[in-house]
Amino acid sequence: MIAGIVVPGGTGHLTTLPDLGWEALRDREAHIETVTWSPPRGILDVDPEPFVRVHIELALRRLPAGAQPVVIAKSFGTYAAALAAERSLPAIWLTPLLTRQTVVDGITRNTAPQLLVCGTADEWWDAGAARATGKRVLTVENGEHSLRVPGPLRNYTEVLGVVGTAIEEFLDALD
Repeated sequence: MIAGIVVPGGTGHLTTLPDLGWEALRDREAHIETVTWSPPRGILDVDPEPFVRVHIELALRRLPAGAQPVVIAKSFGTYAAALAAERSLPAIWLTPLLTRQTVVDGITRNTAPQLLVCGTADEWWDAGAARATGKRVLTVENGEHSLRVPGPLRNYTEVLGVVGTAIEEFLDALD
């Protein structure tokens, strides 16, 4: 049985992308731990990894015995990559901070299955870093940090459908 740890970005609460992960986990009747937080102002000017780590470790402790944890993290939450690598946790990284070497290193070191979901118009996107991880990457052309693409809202909802399907397929392959 899989158990999901759904991790927000810097807003501290779930937005559209991690909510897709939450819904996919719910559809699979997985135990779900949702992380919430209020990152301190200026945390990106120091090392945010310890702040993220403590929240993920607490969520891991709340999982049922014997459950297979999977991390689904958005943006700021991708600072969990080092912890996920240390514990070989499968992970879905939604708009990972690929301009931060500690995030890239954690993703690269992790031997468990991983999926990176990135947009080419995201300021945190680095195509070379994504390729260098050697992990599966879903790239959304012209997708911003929310994966919103230019044009009518229909274009964005189509992207969300593609991302949702990739999340479902990833989770199904773990089970």
